[in-house]
Amino acid sequence: MNNQEFDNNDNISMLTGTNIINKKFIIETIMEHSQDTFYFKDKDSRFLFISKVVASRLGIDNPDSVIGKTDFDLFKEPHAAKAYQDEQSIIRTGKPILGKVEMELWLDGSVTWVSTSKYPLLDSSGNIIGTWGVSRNITELKNAEEELERVNKELMEANRKLEVLSVTDSLSGLYNHRYFYDILQKEMARRNRNGSTDSVIVLMDIDNFKYLNDSLGHMAGDFSIRHVANLLKDSIRESDYVFRYGGDEFIVLFSGTGMEGAKEAADKLLEVVARTPVPLGNSETRVTISGGAAALSEAKDANELMNIADMRLYKSKKAGRNRISYA
Repeated sequence: MNNQEFDNNDNISMLTGTNIINKKFIIETIMEHSQDTFYFKDKDSRFLFISKVVASRLGIDNPDSVIGKTDFDLFKEPHAAKAYQDEQSIIRTGKPILGKVEMELWLDGSVTWVSTSKYPLLDSSGNIIGTWGVSRNITELKNAEEELERVNKELMEANRKLEVLSVTDSLSGLYNHRYFYDILQKEMARRNRNGSTDSVIVLMDIDNFKYLNDSLGHMAGDFSIRHVANLLKDSIRESDYVFRYGGDEFIVLFSGTGMEGAKEAADKLLEVVARTPVPLGNSETRVTISGGAAALSEAKDANELMNIADMRLYKSKKAGRNRISYA
């Protein structure tokens, strides 16, 4: 097999040994048929030569008609200004810019994305006389990436909503029974690590809830559950938690608080619920709550803690309701 040979007339002797192809023909083939964009500019970023695909995109039959123009004649100002800045940097430093992703803003309002490499244009003496570059249209790839990003964001949001729903009670909007035990286990583990910081739970329910349901109907019962849930949620600290434990039962967890601090906060909850009427359409009713408190330091595990709180709740009911028992 013969090696390629280059003669002094810029001709290339092909492997066949019979066809002589001029270098100019090869360049013209690239500029005429390549779907990548090739362009050459002078020191003032004016076009010296462009490939046919650029002219076709501009709706121009003759690529030579772009000679002497700049990106400001072809693109909107933000893109043209950035291209000019890049090219002047190349002229100053002689360093190329490789594989830069650019958004092209055309004068007709359309947008394309390209991956561009730009180089210094040198004369035969090695002096920089301008720039040249090649751009590949990656609009479809960019659109696909953006669509994938959009889908991923939607999926993340859907997963976040599912996660919220999995720990949320649908009627009250509070955290649910299952999530209570998750948080309680973390709270107990935290206390075991720190030792000195206690936490308190208050198990409570709505007084005479069965009578409320029977006399005013289940819808009034649901309104009352939501009403009490909102009052509890709006009245606790950001560091505390409130859960719907089941039926008309709620649990408030006062995190990092001993029994004295929990008592002060829980008694305020009693007052808020008792003085705030439940709106029922054109009428209203009033409800009270009773509760039993238990500190994490009083129990060895979650079951014992709940038993203590439940016994004290029963004690509050026997004592006349609308109160919380702390011992």
